[in-house]
Amino acid sequence: MSATPRQPVVLDATVLSNFASTGTVDVLVDMLDRPTTVPAVQTELERGYARDYDFLDDALARIGDDITLLGVEELSSGAAAIRDRLDSGEAEALLGAMAHEGTLATDDLAAREMATERGVPVTGSVGLLVVGIRRGEIDASTANQWLDNWRATRGYYAPVERIEEILG
Repeated sequence: MSATPRQPVVLDATVLSNFASTGTVDVLVDMLDRPTTVPAVQTELERGYARDYDFLDDALARIGDDITLLGVEELSSGAAAIRDRLDSGEAEALLGAMAHEGTLATDDLAAREMATERGVPVTGSVGLLVVGIRRGEIDASTANQWLDNWRATRGYYAPVERIEEILG
């Protein structure tokens, strides 16, 4: 009997760039069963890299190899409304999660709300830190260091000060 394949986690540009900024895309890839992204996110990362965000090179190098690049089919129900309300990367990532019955990984509030409205599981950068801790890929101290780095270098807003606040 074959195992049921794990559903993809569709990563948006913010989540990928957070991990890339701490040089930890390898850990992100290791902590997920099926890390994926979409062409619009790849394009956003390429634009950032062209604007001298050199840390994005690792994320870009892994797309297509360690991070599956999904083809996104136009969904007949709600695709136009999604594309009208979200930036292209978040819209395509949400459509990809819907089309492939996956989880959307985004820190964008509008995308998170829209995913929830459509019954799509959603997580973000902080949630993925929790996944990494629970899977034994990182410890809480490391997660806090990365979170602090994201705040200091990228102006990242997190709903918690320390990761321990959400570990159960």
